[in-house]
Amino acid sequence: MIKSIFHRAFYGFILISIGVLFLFNGSAQSAAAQKVKLSLSSNLSPGSCLELAADKFKEIVEKKSNGNITVIRYPSGELYDSKSEVEAIVNGSVDMALMHVAYVGARSPALEFISSFGVQGCWLDNDHFYRFLDMPEVQEIANKEFAGKLNAKLLSPISYGTGVVGTNKKAVHTIADFKNLKMRASGTAQAIMYKALGAIPVELSVKEVFMALQRGTIDGACSGPGRFYFSKWYETTPYIVHDYSIPYLQFWHTMNMNKWKKLTPENHKIVADAAREIALWARDYVVKETELIYQKFKDGLIKEMIFLSNEERTKLNNVVSPVMHDFTIKRCGKDMGEKLWGYMIQAQNK
Repeated sequence: MIKSIFHRAFYGFILISIGVLFLFNGSAQSAAAQKVKLSLSSNLSPGSCLELAADKFKEIVEKKSNGNITVIRYPSGELYDSKSEVEAIVNGSVDMALMHVAYVGARSPALEFISSFGVQGCWLDNDHFYRFLDMPEVQEIANKEFAGKLNAKLLSPISYGTGVVGTNKKAVHTIADFKNLKMRASGTAQAIMYKALGAIPVELSVKEVFMALQRGTIDGACSGPGRFYFSKWYETTPYIVHDYSIPYLQFWHTMNMNKWKKLTPENHKIVADAAREIALWARDYVVKETELIYQKFKDGLIKEMIFLSNEERTKLNNVVSPVMHDFTIKRCGKDMGEKLWGYMIQAQNK
């Protein structure tokens, strides 16, 4: 009897010990499964807002995950150029990227519109655009477009900054001054806008722009103040005008959808929260960055820093809006085009 009790107690102890061992081993495996490496590619000039935002995202994610998530940064085109970066997100060659609006727009005209880039010249001001971008209906469209057309999870749109137009032969003081200028166009929407203004759009990769401006192959180009300053485009464009056709252009912070689905709910929250945090940070930072760079331009870095009058801004909107409306319907399809155009008009009146 005593021996039987002893045997039962002994076997019970063994079973409990095995159970505890499996419990701890399972916990260890679970903890190990939480550790993940995420690659993040970007393509902007070193020191510019989006590169700083990507670095900040890495810092926040690694801190909030207590080191369980490691973000491996590939900055300033180190891994891919802007075009191949889009394909890398689609096929999962890279986990995350700050995707260029024009190349995303080639796959989704709706996303090009939402970024502000696909409907240039139609925004009243920056606040008008942000009201549009923050509409729940617009966010829902963006999420569906990324999932359906780019196999990607949209983490957040990130403000690249306002636009400027640099010219090398003559200054642009009125929209009439665009006539016959050979302007580098990034994407179809910008080419359509320049044609409406009487300019001649020229397609060039971003790597060709500096030399083309220097040689006079093109008369001007549009980009953010950060690109002109950090990449020294201003050395070839003595005249720079604030570009009222584009508000705070958005790049797209995304993750390959297959990679996103492999993350735990806890890591979903960490990544998503960090993305929203840097998006809000970028909205503030680009204002300061623009002011700082404009001051450098005004202090003698270029010959002339130009701001169009309210009258010229109104002319720009009146000339471009009908053309861009027709382009939107043709590019996005009637249903989606009218829906997006309607949301843009609705955002004017809030």
